[in-house]
Amino acid sequence: MNESETHIQDDLTARLHEAAVQMVLEDLKHLWFSGKSLFEVLDVVYETMRRIIPFDRMSVAFHNEETGVVTWRWVRSQQPVPVIDTGYWSVLKGSSLEPVLRTGRPRIINDYERYLVDHPDEKPSRDALREGIRSNLTCPLRAGSRFIGFLFFGSRQPNAYDPSHVNVFLAIADSLSLAVEKVKYIDDLAQAKRNYAQILYFVAHELKAPLASIATIGSTLTEGYVGKLTPQQTEKVQRMIANSNYLINLVRDYLDLSQIESGELRFNSSPAVDLVGDVIRPMIEVQAPAAKARGMSIETDLEYLVAPGDATLLRVVFSNLLGNAIRYGREHTAIAVRLVRRAFFDYTDSGERMRQYWALCLVRNDGVGFAPEQKQQLFARFQRLHHPEHKGVTGSGLGLYISRQIILKHGGEITADSEPGKWAEFRFRIPLRQEAPRAEEVSS
Repeated sequence: MNESETHIQDDLTARLHEAAVQMVLEDLKHLWFSGKSLFEVLDVVYETMRRIIPFDRMSVAFHNEETGVVTWRWVRSQQPVPVIDTGYWSVLKGSSLEPVLRTGRPRIINDYERYLVDHPDEKPSRDALREGIRSNLTCPLRAGSRFIGFLFFGSRQPNAYDPSHVNVFLAIADSLSLAVEKVKYIDDLAQAKRNYAQILYFVAHELKAPLASIATIGSTLTEGYVGKLTPQQTEKVQRMIANSNYLINLVRDYLDLSQIESGELRFNSSPAVDLVGDVIRPMIEVQAPAAKARGMSIETDLEYLVAPGDATLLRVVFSNLLGNAIRYGREHTAIAVRLVRRAFFDYTDSGERMRQYWALCLVRNDGVGFAPEQKQQLFARFQRLHHPEHKGVTGSGLGLYISRQIILKHGGEITADSEPGKWAEFRFRIPLRQEAPRAEEVSS
């Protein structure tokens, strides 16, 4: 090949390489708005980067400033069982990664065997060599002005990387960092949410037994097991029991919340839950003393219905609705509880209109209710509606949120209506799961 042909070949190679870089940049741009998870983004990056940088393994690790630890969060390798896998960690301080993160300059190691002679304490390098990796290109990942971690390319061939590969990475560094930064923060938020749910569960669980013990001891005192109490002592102990029971209910709400937030809510579905006998009547018996104390009656109109679901969770929902009706309803009024079978039209995935049968439960009370603009707040976390008539009414602001999550778990829906100053009605429906007839077969 003469000098002219060599020049043409080099120019063609450069053009093809530039086109490949532009394709990678386009792919990364789409990833900014893709809504993909961190791992889905990195799987795409893995495929696109192969066009411009040679490697047999690619991995991403993030630096935790609080702990000083670098943790590998994503690894993809030609090796079936990589030595350095997801969860692998290394201390940053004193390692050769520290100057890469500090300066933001990529690093090339083209012969791990020779490198380890001078750096025998570099465990990640030694483990990479055990995996068969001979060359490495380490590139820093940035979030804004901070360097947050590393992108590693590894090759089984020695001398696989040169300054041209560094230049390629630098050409796409900003786009790559944007794509990874966005999903990293989403991933970190999800992890923080899981950590918060675990802490919430631990604290609530540890409080539950002592509070129950206080309430039990208080009951033994008022019942005279250790001697007769004076009226003043009885009043103090009863207040102690009431406060303990309030905290026990609060703990129960937080335990439910922690399971919902962590995605670990136990859903033990039964094919046939007796909604009257297993759900509604037991909770009416539990709540009846509280209603009686406020001079309220509970009137029922219940149709015998059996539906698939978790009886324990459904009791939580009905107890929350009935408890709210007692707390927020007006004294010396009636609370109406209804359970009826209703048909609603729905659409299948293919667009076919079907009639589905549902169990519809309604709880209605007389009271101040709520304004239309407050309706959207009802089923959110920690939301409580305030009104002068409700002064002194306590609650966690979680009951309706938890109830909604449970009903959604059952494939149903929960909603509310009110005429401000007169009444409020909460209702939920869950499917009965019967074979629904086609819409055209149902007479209107």
